[in-house]
Amino acid sequence: MDLSIPSKKIKLGFTLGDLAGIGPEIFTKFSQELESKEYRDSLEIILIDDLLNVELTKSLVKKGKASKLSGKHAIATLKKANSMALNHEIDYLITGPVAKESLSLAGDDSSGQTEFLAKENGLRKEEVEMFFICDDFRTVLATRHVAIKDVANEFISKFSSTVKNSYKAMKNIFKIATPKIAISGLNPHCGENGLIGTEEQSFLKQAIENLKEELELVTITEPLAADSLFAQAGQNFINKKKQEYDLYIAAYHDQALPVIKAVAGFNAVNLTAGLPYIRVSVDHGTAFDIVGQNKASAESLIACTEFCINNNNIRESTKCSLIC
Repeated sequence: MDLSIPSKKIKLGFTLGDLAGIGPEIFTKFSQELESKEYRDSLEIILIDDLLNVELTKSLVKKGKASKLSGKHAIATLKKANSMALNHEIDYLITGPVAKESLSLAGDDSSGQTEFLAKENGLRKEEVEMFFICDDFRTVLATRHVAIKDVANEFISKFSSTVKNSYKAMKNIFKIATPKIAISGLNPHCGENGLIGTEEQSFLKQAIENLKEELELVTITEPLAADSLFAQAGQNFINKKKQEYDLYIAAYHDQALPVIKAVAGFNAVNLTAGLPYIRVSVDHGTAFDIVGQNKASAESLIACTEFCINNNNIRESTKCSLIC
């Protein structure tokens, strides 16, 4: 990514994530790698975690294992981070990975940090969206951390709000006023005219027509077969070709993320759209299986940082808010 140096310092707030995972390791490596970046002096790095609490908690948790204590630490840190963002003590929030099991053990019923931060801001899950971004390859998950047996009902209930929220984000964050949005079908081969599922016929096509009328500036495709759609998007990325669409909407988590993670590695960024501030996160989990082995990479934290710099430059050049 080609970046211009920001005209004034950007305050980046970081959380370490689950202390039993690789979060502390990747933040340490990130801090070291950052020193060689030409944009280093234009950033103020603010570690939101209380380091005394970090040392105490790390001494009590088992590496590579979810726990109530790790979850309680993550929740307290996220609450503090949210408050700092709302009070403009930081310009952007960058979060480390947290095990959903740790949050659950600590008594929180959120299905992840995205949903936790939405709840902290009085938002319903239908009001925030999870983007995965690498250059112009942008994907939104219409359903996030949902069991496969529940995907169809969740998809039907969230689809229209997902498209509307995504359009708002494309316009306000990415400054694309007339986006082309590709819609992935829910079933294999888009249901083969009802032979492999009926959701495309009974719901999705009409929902798309309704959205086309409501969102006049948006180009929205008919349902497209997910395997072909994301395979072509991945090939475009690998071959450095411009994406055919400004945004891809995946019906569920594992339709899109295997492709993005395969072609982008750790250079993708997880963005939460809909919060009253910009929050981005690494595109990977806690990696419990490699904790303490010095194998974890800080690439995704670098990608998150450069995403914030790039979008801050857009905000400075247009003199308008990035909040969507």
